[in-house]
Amino acid sequence: MNGDGASLKEILLDLYDSEINISIVSFWDDGYTVKLGDELNGFRGEFNVNEDIIYLPEMIKVKAIELYPNSEFAKKYKEAEDEKDT
Repeated sequence: MNGDGASLKEILLDLYDSEINISIVSFWDDGYTVKLGDELNGFRGEFNVNEDIIYLPEMIKVKAIELYPNSEFAKKYKEAEDEKDT
């Protein structure tokens, strides 16, 4: 877990279940590059994580919700946020 959020494993499995493709590439001195989408259908978003890797799952979650707001992934995590707020 990354504090109170989902683990990287959970995020990746939920993206897969929602048919959202992701690519994560690391480069030793430049952190991680994350792309949502794929080469065949195009990438919808890309961002870099140069901070501690502990932030990676939350950043992926937020970007996936932004780019795929009608996906099962977004519905699941929006519901979780709503429950947390109540």
